[in-house]
Amino acid sequence: MNPADSSAAASPETPLGRLVAAFNGAVVRADPRAAEVRGVIIAEPGETLADAGGALVLAIGARGADAVAVVAAAGSAGAAAVAVKCADSEEGLPELLRAAGEKAGVAVCAVPVATRWHEVESAVRGATERGAAGPDTRGDLYSLAQTVATLTHGVVSIEDSAHRVMAYSDSGDEADELRRRSILGRNCPEPYLALLRQWGVYRRVRTDELVEVEERPEMGIRRRLVIGINAGARPLGTIWVQEGERPLAERSAEAMRGAARLAASQLVDHYYQGDSAARLPSRADLAHGLLTGRFNSGAVAVHLGIAPSAAVRVVAVDLREPLGDDGDSSGADVRRAEAAEIVSVHAAAYRTNALVAQACGQIYAMLPESARPDPAHPDPARPQSGEPDDEPVLRWAADLVAALRRHTRTPAQAVLAGTATRLDDIPAVKLRGHHALRLLARTPDRAVDTHSRLTAPLMVRDLLELLDKHREIRHPAVAALVARDAEHGTDLARSLLLYLDAFGDVARVAGQLNVHPNTLRYRVRRAAALTGLDLDDPEHRLAAMLQLRLTCSTEGGSPFPVS
Repeated sequence: MNPADSSAAASPETPLGRLVAAFNGAVVRADPRAAEVRGVIIAEPGETLADAGGALVLAIGARGADAVAVVAAAGSAGAAAVAVKCADSEEGLPELLRAAGEKAGVAVCAVPVATRWHEVESAVRGATERGAAGPDTRGDLYSLAQTVATLTHGVVSIEDSAHRVMAYSDSGDEADELRRRSILGRNCPEPYLALLRQWGVYRRVRTDELVEVEERPEMGIRRRLVIGINAGARPLGTIWVQEGERPLAERSAEAMRGAARLAASQLVDHYYQGDSAARLPSRADLAHGLLTGRFNSGAVAVHLGIAPSAAVRVVAVDLREPLGDDGDSSGADVRRAEAAEIVSVHAAAYRTNALVAQACGQIYAMLPESARPDPAHPDPARPQSGEPDDEPVLRWAADLVAALRRHTRTPAQAVLAGTATRLDDIPAVKLRGHHALRLLARTPDRAVDTHSRLTAPLMVRDLLELLDKHREIRHPAVAALVARDAEHGTDLARSLLLYLDAFGDVARVAGQLNVHPNTLRYRVRRAAALTGLDLDDPEHRLAAMLQLRLTCSTEGGSPFPVS
């Protein structure tokens, strides 16, 4: 079988150095023939290569002597270069590969072992196939395939309506024979296609039905789930999830439905490449424009199929991932992009027209509400009888945060920012979510909350920020009390603040401070005497609480930080 993509020969030429840099590789051996690369071919050990003229050959699964053999075969087939995975521990291998490349007259590139082959192929195809038609969509599809694999525990491939493999996830040793042949040939084998048609699989997926295809051990085929990617009545392709060494995740169907909705817009772009008038604007750009108010909401609504008057729930998400010791955020940026893909899949499964965008280092899901309830198709976001309005969305957000914490291993949190009654109101609701996430960070164990439940602490925080900017508004005696504590090593100011916060509950505060209740009473009386505060006067109490929150430290940090 010759796995070369027929489009490779006609692809625009691309400098090899730029391609290698795209996947963080290194050139082991350069060659004048490799100054330009015109495509990509996938090869496995022992495979016979036909015409590979001008292509970069990916030596999948080839290590050591097998890699040397692939380099020789690629040179004989006229390839421009070969990419081989090479670990730092494999001493002597780069020299062997360099010698093999010299003999075969082909360039050799080393790919880091941790790099996934689909990322390499996506980088190369994206660079060689990108032309006047606009940005290539396959990189996004590869990312989506990998996200679905993460959420389902399966082996994923995405095909177009002609059954060509558009993208796939890493599979390791879990791929069955059908998967291997489909990836190498870039197309589902015809005998299996005939069986799928006979079983009615393609007819069923055109109705958005999730179809299970049983395993066929005699054919080397494991169990699969498949769902159609459709734009209305038009079939655009399919998403396949093959069961690997462990069972598919319980919510695989939900993840696949969300992914199919996301993939639809990307495949529309693919089909309309070259027709700038027919191609829709990037959905990600439209979502970000709605979130920031950069686009006219009415025009965006037309593109997205959302009524301009639709109410939209906004959920704000933060991974809570700090910068490294050197201040480098590159790793966090990558994980945030992966997290945004997970949020997109969950949101699309929950809401047909859901939108996801990143802003201010956070991720925002916008969930349009249905104009009218449809009894035949219950809306999962609408509360059931007697249930608070926020509960369905909070359950969804809690499931999402659990998935993010599990897959990204970060202490993610989410806030239901509120409902924008019109699309134009989304930026204002987004800002509420941004502020609420900052406040929620003070309680990392709390995974999900709502802006409405955080209204009181947010109001106090805003007051403290305002007070902090006007340093002329101060109670001199309270400031003197804090200074006295610092000079004499006493704890009168903090004790007074905790006493006021606890509404005068002496026993609770004494336990918190680990002192006798009489000691606390003495501290409070002493603080009142030194400041002249009348603790029976509510205005005196409020003034003291606000100023002490600006200047006192409780348990190592200000109870209401203003930054």
